[in-house]
Amino acid sequence: MELRNLKTFLYVAEQCSFSKAAILLNYSQSTVTAQIQKLEEELDILLFERINKTVRLTNAGQEFLKYAHEIIRTSEDAKKTLKNLPIETGELRIAMAESIANTFFPEILERFHQLYPKIKITLYTAGTDSLFYKLRHNEADLVYTLDKRIYSSEIVTVMEKKEEVFFVASSKHRLAGKNCLIEDLLGEDFLLTEKDMSYRSHLEEYLASKSLEINPFLELGNVEILKSLVEKNAGISFLPEFTIKKQLEEQRLMKINIPEVFKVWRQLIYHKHKWVTASMKVMIDLIRDYEYDKKIFS
Repeated sequence: MELRNLKTFLYVAEQCSFSKAAILLNYSQSTVTAQIQKLEEELDILLFERINKTVRLTNAGQEFLKYAHEIIRTSEDAKKTLKNLPIETGELRIAMAESIANTFFPEILERFHQLYPKIKITLYTAGTDSLFYKLRHNEADLVYTLDKRIYSSEIVTVMEKKEEVFFVASSKHRLAGKNCLIEDLLGEDFLLTEKDMSYRSHLEEYLASKSLEINPFLELGNVEILKSLVEKNAGISFLPEFTIKKQLEEQRLMKINIPEVFKVWRQLIYHKHKWVTASMKVMIDLIRDYEYDKKIFS
């Protein structure tokens, strides 16, 4: 039962005329007739008597009139309630790459919580395949990837940024700031992220294409711990620039320069069929603001 048909019924009942109702609703008379006929078919009753160009409610029509008014009134009340629903309530589920969660995202979460303390946030970290599983099965509202640039008809991309990935070492390391071939690094002590991390996978694929291999003495999912160990000159690592920007600026870590350039993309996405809630929009805006104008967070 469509609301527009109920609305047409009320107009016809009030005007006792199909033609007058059509004028007020800006419909053709045939449209009004079709809508009333559809309603009568759904209810399996005759709502109007049509005799010699007169229109009069039947007894069943009179009875149905109060229900139609109630349904329309309830619909309008629901619209007003939902429109005025406070943004400060609800839940937001975000899935992202671990490197993003451990670096700048805590600052965004802190700002979001300051603005909307009553919104519950659930944060998942995983590899790209798992992130997309959550996206496709509606287990996450927003997904923040760190991988090759993703194109898909299933997703809406609201922010993306290219990131370079470097070999890095402590400023005390003998190769810090030096120009090397990637082959020269293979014998060094390596501390790497786990194999399901996107940039680690890209490195492995490239090395395999050259019949080369790195055997790290430590594999770890936590980028913050890796950075700390590399700073202590425990070995070399391979990390995205955004995760080590502060350490590079303070020269606690330094790049090892090689001819090859490795790049990944950070992309903030959601499923094309996802309803964008108010809390989703706020989070999207905060992430964009952080990316393009970090001063507002200082």
